[in-house]
This record gives sequence, structure tokens and C-alpha cells, in this order.
Amino acid sequence: MRIAHLTDPHIRHHLPGSSSIPRRHSRLMLASLAQAMARLAHLRPDLLVVTGDLLDYPLEYAADPRFRSLAWADLMALRRVLVQAPCPRIVLPGNHDLEELCERAFPPVPECVIAGHRVLAFYDREGEGHVPRRVAGERARFCEALERRDGVPQVHVQHYVVWPERNQGYPHTYGDGDALRRRIVQSGRVRLVLSGHYHAGVPPFCEEGVWFAVAPALCQAPYRFWVYDLANGSLTWQEHALEE
Repeated sequence: MRIAHLTDPHIRHHLPGSSSIPRRHSRLMLASLAQAMARLAHLRPDLLVVTGDLLDYPLEYAADPRFRSLAWADLMALRRVLVQAPCPRIVLPGNHDLEELCERAFPPVPECVIAGHRVLAFYDREGEGHVPRRVAGERARFCEALERRDGVPQVHVQHYVVWPERNQGYPHTYGDGDALRRRIVQSGRVRLVLSGHYHAGVPPFCEEGVWFAVAPALCQAPYRFWVYDLANGSLTWQEHALEE
């Protein structure tokens, strides 16, 4: 199974201004994503996952109709780019997105089977103190999936970091990330866990047969995305930089 993984483009195209963090090049991202889709035409993945922070929405204007309209225009522009991907897509919202707009633009795909793997996407949120949480229905889906005995290997996809702990300066990892990691590893059913949110990224590493990876933010030079090849529990991966 080949998966292309892009994350955190933080787009502002119709939305005014730019990110409060200058190294996030929000206004370049639609062009960068179009370039990435051209690359994918040659790489031919089985699945494209985009793990959140699609927009760099100024959340202080969350209720402002004008800003919401501009955000919708940006999401439609993003959708026109992503439909060029030569494969199915899973697109998640992140903490810089308006979730209800993202889910209108990119209807949730909680689960699908692709290339012999069951892919589960988790639509989690930040809790108190910006700490990511997996609760309620998403927690129930997670627990149910780990109990399945259908023999289909699983890939888990989410915006927030399951593991490793990356909470320096901001809580990127789930509040109970270590407990989630233990459940995943002990289940014997999960082969790969993909996250975004932590902009520096964490290269893929294996823990007791489970691969964990946190892709770097596309919005920061050199505008990177990763492609994984997963087969029989083994993983190889390539980094693709759009600024070379």
C-alpha cells in the first residue's frame, strides 16, 4: 500500500493577511499543493491523506460571516486542487480550521478499505488548555476497531500526535497519548499511525511492530510531504520537497 501524506498547509488565499508566524507561507500554498498533485501523478499512491490545518483561519473571527465566506472560498479552491490527485482522499480538519466548514467541503471518511488495509480516520478536537483528546464517539470507534478479529491490518490517521510526546511550547500530543500508544501496540491490529500538527515532523519509527510518523508542515520551506510504502508490516518512505 502506498500512501501520500501532506499536512498543515495553513492556506490563506481569499482569507486576508498572513499567518502570525512568518515562516508559515500561507499565501503560497495553493500553488505548492498543485505542484504536489503533479508529483503524485507520477508516484501513483493508493491513498492521499491530508491531516489537518487546511486553512490558517483567524479564529478570533470564527463567527464573522465575511471571514467564513472567505474561508469557504479557500476550501473550494483547495478542493479543486485535491481532486487532481490520482487516488482516493481523506482530508481532516485541524485546530486552525472551522470544523463545520471543512466537513461540508470534505465529507468525513471515518473508515475505508484500500489495498488490503483498513484505514480509520479520527476526527478529534482540542480540549482544555489546547490538549488534544479522543473522547465520546471517536474513542468508542477507536476501541471497537482494536477489538476486531477480521485479520485486516489497520492504518490510523488523525491531525494530532498520538506518539511520541511532543509538547514543548504547545501540547501537540494527546493528553493520554501514551495510553493510546499502548492500546494500539497491544492490539496487534495496527500497522501504521499517521499524524500532523507538529510542524517539525517526526520521521517514521517502529515500536513493537507498529510504525508511527508525523509528517512535517507543508507550509514551511522546503515544503515537504512524505510517501510511505507499507507491505506485510514493513515500511519504507520517501521525502519529497517542493523547494529544491
